[in-house]
Amino acid sequence: MPPAGTPSAPPAVSRRTQGGQTLGLMAVFLMVLLGMTALAIDGGNWYQVRNQLQASADAAALAGASQIPAGTSAATAAAQAQYVKNGKAGDIASYTITTDLATGDSVTVSATRTVHNFFASVFGIGSSNISASSRATIESFTGVASTGQVMPWGVVKGSYTPGATYSIFTDNSTPNNGALSLNTASGSSCSTTSGASDYRDEITGAQVICPANVGDVVPPKTGQNAGPTKQGLDARVTTWLPVSSIVSVGASGLATLILPNSPQVVLIPVVENMSGGTTWPSGSGTVRIVGFAVFVMTGYTAGGKQITGEYVNSQLVNTNWTTGAWTGTANGTSYTVEITA
Repeated sequence: MPPAGTPSAPPAVSRRTQGGQTLGLMAVFLMVLLGMTALAIDGGNWYQVRNQLQASADAAALAGASQIPAGTSAATAAAQAQYVKNGKAGDIASYTITTDLATGDSVTVSATRTVHNFFASVFGIGSSNISASSRATIESFTGVASTGQVMPWGVVKGSYTPGATYSIFTDNSTPNNGALSLNTASGSSCSTTSGASDYRDEITGAQVICPANVGDVVPPKTGQNAGPTKQGLDARVTTWLPVSSIVSVGASGLATLILPNSPQVVLIPVVENMSGGTTWPSGSGTVRIVGFAVFVMTGYTAGGKQITGEYVNSQLVNTNWTTGAWTGTANGTSYTVEITA
């Protein structure tokens, strides 16, 4: 017997008990490790699939929105056709006409893909549904900064038929179009045009027209403009190409510019008179810009008095121009599409 007051020794712990605790800790550790592996491998796969779905939805939405001028059926059909090109069999996709800035100005594409899991299946999660959504919106240009494609002419707002040829009389002798006195860029500032030479140089591109915006009020250019018009066009277009070499028109009537930088492709302000009407002003009247329309010039007659051009209903891409709510095709204004959600 140990002497009184001597502490007794702690009870011995068996090696078998210690081994059981270690195995339990190892089991927990392996489960955590397996979970982390599942998250890393399956999570990486989910991320990759999500990116693929998003890219496919974005492309489909953009394709659909670009066809809104041709009607909602054409827009949804274009979105679906584009998704089929990029998606995978088994994807579930929906295509909806939605609203952003104006009624029915957008196409929203939602897509879901079921993916097989690797390590996550150990935990009873055999598959996962990955989803993505995209909205693309059609917008009208509200402001343009010319790089030589904006012409000093105007056409009044109205119904323009894609592929139809229209005449612009630069002497303002018709009630629906004519020449305009648009300011010319001079360094970092703008100055008013001083006459025939400025007008001619704006046509050639030697002088660039100042940024023009919807709402700007500008005067028609009066006087004899036939001569300067001819001189400007002769310098601008050295070889006149057929429209079919510049523009490809689809079944829906919407066009794709094959040669967007052709000197025959011009942007013409769409205007209204100060009463909001469609009659070209006489004398010293002014007009208000309401949009911008694309024309492919096909030539001129009467020594430059009359310019002929084919109206093109085409999407333009220019990130430096400003946009606003789509105003429809009634005024012949050009448009662009972009991802908005």
